[in-house]
Amino acid sequence: MSVNKFFQISKPISLSLIIELTGSHTIKSVNTDIFIENVSSSQTATERDLTFLSGNANIKNISILNAKACFITPDLIKKLPNSVIPIITNNPELSFATVLSLFYPGGKATKGSGKISKDAIIEKGVLIEEGVTIEHGAVLKTGVEIGASSIISSNVVIENNVSIGRNCFIGSNSSIMCTLIGDNVIIHPGARIGQDGFGYVLSESGFVKFPQIGKVVIQDNVEIGANSTIDRGALEDTIIGEGSKLDNLVHVAHNVSIGRYCGVAGQVGISGSVKVGDGVMFGGQAGVIPHLSIGNNAQIAAGSGIMHNVNDAERVAGRPHRSIDKYLREVKALARISRK
Repeated sequence: MSVNKFFQISKPISLSLIIELTGSHTIKSVNTDIFIENVSSSQTATERDLTFLSGNANIKNISILNAKACFITPDLIKKLPNSVIPIITNNPELSFATVLSLFYPGGKATKGSGKISKDAIIEKGVLIEEGVTIEHGAVLKTGVEIGASSIISSNVVIENNVSIGRNCFIGSNSSIMCTLIGDNVIIHPGARIGQDGFGYVLSESGFVKFPQIGKVVIQDNVEIGANSTIDRGALEDTIIGEGSKLDNLVHVAHNVSIGRYCGVAGQVGISGSVKVGDGVMFGGQAGVIPHLSIGNNAQIAAGSGIMHNVNDAERVAGRPHRSIDKYLREVKALARISRK
């Protein structure tokens, strides 16, 4: 990994500490007192670096790997070059991510100064706990509460009575209103949270706006991607459950409830009043029509159009969606027909 001016690397780390922190192990003949100087991808690793191998795309280049050590699953040890120290783990990518944070402790780019810029606009009645960073051009309106050690980046606008927990990061040019945010939440630049949902009643004279009087609740350890939008509820609240991660350019409509530890990839659109269980995974550009229910641990393939309820642990694909096994059979059948 090439060194750049954005992230500062720590001192070299011993192999023994890496093994201890990741719960991994190596072969008996390896001296674990040696030090690793850096981390890198499998394609760019040098004899000073630690890397990892997982997935077919990386494994096909295993014979030309040039690294000091490598996180690897037990079944691939014999394929690893003799010059590379195997660090054996069942989840190489997870182990590598753990160590990456040690080598680059500032890798999240969310370290604050603990200072409040004189160029920020802070109205009366704002509560700010210790260690909060507020950067140039930020606007905090009456009744806002900011928890300790949180970071409010440049040009963020936080409307009246919004509450933000501790150790949060709010990216530049975001706007937040009618929202309660827990601890350890990351909101990337350009996000729009708490604005009106798309609620209208059709009358003889045209659309009549349905007042949106709910709020957004974002629980602890949630991450919201850049330029994503989360509408506040009409009557009920819009909820993003603990530990869920939303990619860039995701739209969550009013009254949606997303459970805990869900993953939502880029350009997903979830229509109003959809209820999503825990552990649900959405592939990119999937869409869900209003008022549906998606069960716990369901998996929604990229590009799917969800037209009716999805059961617990169900795996679906296609527009309109069906079971992924049925979808793949149909794709294969069409391919056979097209060759005739």
